Amino acid sequence: SWSYYYDSDGNSRVKSHHVLLLSVIIAALVIFHFRHKIAEAHDRYRTRRRSGGYLGLSGFQDDIERGLTSSTFDLEQNIASSDSRLGLLEAATQEITRIMRREGLTFDQARLAYTQRQLDSNGIDKDGVPRDPKLVTF
Repeated sequence: SWSYYYDSDGNSRVKSHHVLLLSVIIAALVIFHFRHKIAEAHDRYRTRRRSGGYLGLSGFQDDIERGLTSSTFDLEQNIASSDSRLGLLEAATQEITRIMRREGLTFDQARLAYTQRQLDSNGIDKDGVPRDPKLVTF
């Protein structure tokens, strides 16, 4: 009938615009079927773009993949020993990653800088002694 035509050899062929229409309909059905997964992937993409590529990952394996391990701070041992903890603290890993990127430090150097800043913000000297003037030690 009208959606087929015959070539010079007498073989029937489907018109190309019908193939295109069928492809669009199938694509629309697939998109509709997976709309929730597509929306979740879109949200993850938008979150990643807003946060500069950072996603809240968890677990020691994810920390290793982000470069938050070294010979002096070996997370591989935690994985090998089936450590039940979820990984490093999220706020700390974000700040250490930011220090590494901004100041061009290695993981160990950034971890030291982060720790020193935390001690300083809590009123503790670099040698571990509180800076409270009323402190009496023996």
